[in-house]
Amino acid sequence: MTPQQRVIRAVEFGGPDRVPVHRYIFPGAFYRHGQKLVDFLNQLPDDFGVGQVQMPPPPRDTNGSIRQWRDDWGSVWRGLKGYTSGEVVQPALDTWDKWPDYQFPPLPHFDNLKQRIEATNHKYYTFGCGGTLFEQMQWIRGPANLYMDLAENNDEVNELADRLVDYWTEGITGSLQAGADGCYFSDDWGAQHAMLISPQTWRQFFKPRYKRMFDAVHNSGGHVWFHTDGYTWDILDDFIEIGIDVLNPQHHIMGNERVAQRIAGRICLRSDLDRQHIIPHGTKEEIEDHVKEIIALFGNYDGGLILHGEIGPDVPFENIKVMYQAFEEYGNYPLNCL
Repeated sequence: MTPQQRVIRAVEFGGPDRVPVHRYIFPGAFYRHGQKLVDFLNQLPDDFGVGQVQMPPPPRDTNGSIRQWRDDWGSVWRGLKGYTSGEVVQPALDTWDKWPDYQFPPLPHFDNLKQRIEATNHKYYTFGCGGTLFEQMQWIRGPANLYMDLAENNDEVNELADRLVDYWTEGITGSLQAGADGCYFSDDWGAQHAMLISPQTWRQFFKPRYKRMFDAVHNSGGHVWFHTDGYTWDILDDFIEIGIDVLNPQHHIMGNERVAQRIAGRICLRSDLDRQHIIPHGTKEEIEDHVKEIIALFGNYDGGLILHGEIGPDVPFENIKVMYQAFEEYGNYPLNCL
């Protein structure tokens, strides 16, 4: 079974040989642990064509631990150098007066994606362009401005959202035509205990726009992957209704068993192991028990689970090893952690 076949079977509940593993490592983890982390990761199975891991280059434009940069959309950011994200300090559209002349950056060329897939004989599961909607609107307008826009439901914010949907849909079509298996979307919708906007506003403004993009993915034969941090309990059923195939929610803060009762077996879960407490601060036994719990709750449906735990600079090297070793020990079918 190739890695691509394994992932597809997991997503479609088709009986993979083991639970696929999706890695995500923040640059700060490499800066902390150095070459031993690189060497360890390069010994692990690869289901998504990561290839040989290398140390990330040192961050540019830093002032001590802070770096600042301008993105392709025209907004100025500031962030900690060990992470991949930060905050917008100067939005590109700080006033709607700039909207008539505002230009989106060009989409990437998809020839490189096609060549990369062909070079491996499509051995690995490959992501295409999905993008963001809510977050990209925040980065263009600034969070405070956008929340006011949504409260007013003005014409400009609707035009911005529709234009972004058209933009991402073009990217979806191009990347799936190049051979991608699915499209990866990302919008963080929750704080620790509640959504960032009301579920009613989400359903009115964002839900139909997401569905337009997700329909474009399915019409081209791909899977929809959707990452969202925070408390999203109120809209879990909506995610399934509009066609998400793989959901990556922050399930631990909502209660693992509670979330499993709602979605397990209905939609494939890309796990988000507890990166606030257990993965950075837990004992070996706590991490192993956490991995076993998630596999037992979500993976016992002839698939339905992608194992993933985000690794930041606060995670000790031994805890990284324990997590990935637990993936290997308990993630084979038939499951031995039930």
